[in-house]
Amino acid sequence: MRVTISALEHTFRLASLVFFPAVAVWAWRAAGRARLWRATGIGLGLVVLLAAFAASAAGGNALAPVHGYGYTASRSLLAHGLTLGLPLLATTVAVQALAGSVSSRVWLYLVGVLGAALAWVVGVIAGMNVLAALA
Repeated sequence: MRVTISALEHTFRLASLVFFPAVAVWAWRAAGRARLWRATGIGLGLVVLLAAFAASAAGGNALAPVHGYGYTASRSLLAHGLTLGLPLLATTVAVQALAGSVSSRVWLYLVGVLGAALAWVVGVIAGMNVLAALA
């Protein structure tokens, strides 16, 4: 099970940093703000599902049977929200803010990737600090 959750984690990380910016550009170009935020909402929902699964004993979390699901779920939601969800939001805001001034889809995609990468770094640093304070 550990290999499965690790593969899911890496897949979600790759998707939030590389794949989602392409989805965001497509959504904006296809139908504007509504589709962009709908895609973001779906992505955030998937992040919450992954965090809930990763926090469970069925997801391979060894702390869940010892400390309880509430203990692991809150920390998992925080970590996944900051490292996977924050990049999705940063990409969405960057694409929406710059779509009117950047005509090239490639440049808009690169701006989305850069925004996601910076948000991931911020999320990792914030997550480490917050989780250390909770320990």
